[in-house]
Amino acid sequence: MSNNKWSEQKIDQLLSQVPKLQDTRSKDEVLKRLQQDQRLSEGSKVKQKRWIPAAVAIAALITLTFLGATLINKPNNFMQSAFDSNSESAKSTDMDAVTNDENKTSMEEEATIFDSASEKATPESEMSVAKAPAESNLTTVNSSDVENHTAFQIGLVSQDALVIPVTFLIPNDQIQQDFGGQSPNTLQLYEQYADDIDEEELGFIDYHPFKGTFEIDQDQLNHQLPKEHDYDLSSTALEVYDEALQYTFEGYTQVNHQNEDGSQAEFNQVGEKIPTVLSNGLYKTAVYPYTDPTGQVYLVPSLNESYDDVSEAMDALNTPPNDFFAKAIPRSVTYTVEEIKGIVHIRFTKPLELNSFSQEQSSQMIESFVLTGATFDVQVQFDNVLEEQWNDINLTQPIEQPIGLNKFSWQ
Repeated sequence: MSNNKWSEQKIDQLLSQVPKLQDTRSKDEVLKRLQQDQRLSEGSKVKQKRWIPAAVAIAALITLTFLGATLINKPNNFMQSAFDSNSESAKSTDMDAVTNDENKTSMEEEATIFDSASEKATPESEMSVAKAPAESNLTTVNSSDVENHTAFQIGLVSQDALVIPVTFLIPNDQIQQDFGGQSPNTLQLYEQYADDIDEEELGFIDYHPFKGTFEIDQDQLNHQLPKEHDYDLSSTALEVYDEALQYTFEGYTQVNHQNEDGSQAEFNQVGEKIPTVLSNGLYKTAVYPYTDPTGQVYLVPSLNESYDDVSEAMDALNTPPNDFFAKAIPRSVTYTVEEIKGIVHIRFTKPLELNSFSQEQSSQMIESFVLTGATFDVQVQFDNVLEEQWNDINLTQPIEQPIGLNKFSWQ
């Protein structure tokens, strides 16, 4: 305890030295100040009211009534259906998550194509289109295929955003019914049949018909585009658009791109869109096997690669330019290329027995050679092959130039 002792007299003395507090405000001023203090205002404590629109409330009542009746009448079926639905939803969610993680970075540009194509409704009048007979591995279209059919070629877009030239064989009876005695051009065939193709059923994305309208201007086509189209959303979308035109409209020299008023169309990626020059099959490139995500194999020209000489293109069949295209020639096969009197001779270094390979391997090799030659408008002849006849092909003479590739029948 402290030894200091405080007397009452000393305490009084200290207290008398403390300054006195004085409030000189009047009562009215104090009252006015209290009234202005927002902390004491009742309005700040008013709670927001939550309300449900009448239409929502009515809809909720109707839904509850319907669900109640369903549960009473078929409780077991309802619960089973709900369980199945939830299970499928969970599986779908898991699969989507895995797919998104694997493909997110590689599919950003391609997504624009799929998004725009999915908005189109499937026409009710779609015809059934079937694949060529599975027992035949040869998919090129030859003169014998069009004796009673008309070839309709169109560029379809795969799920990898690659444009695949596909040739539909439409029975001449159908052509006669739709066009009378007229022989339709590629634009007329497109306008008549493109909308009937169930692209998704065949493993492609829903891309056709093209937006806008086409008109013939002598040996050219004018594509009049609407204000809003998806062909310039990305560089991939633009490339797909050009290649789809390339494969679809043979018989014309180019496609001009116009607005609906006839003025020059401008694309976001390139400004004024220059005409798409049509090669009419003379791509001067190599043709490779391509396996789409559904497992179907197609033969596709590499339009991004062109060669001055057919020999270079034939040699390029051993070195695909990207991961989508496969090597067309088996590793054990070597050959030389020589053009003699307008015929390209493929001479195999060792005697080649086609039956020593699978039907698919031999078919892809033979057709890749022949189709590559066709892009230069030349025929191909094979030398030093043991078989003289193979799959109805006479290997002792030049092979006929194909009319089309990736054959489909039309039913």
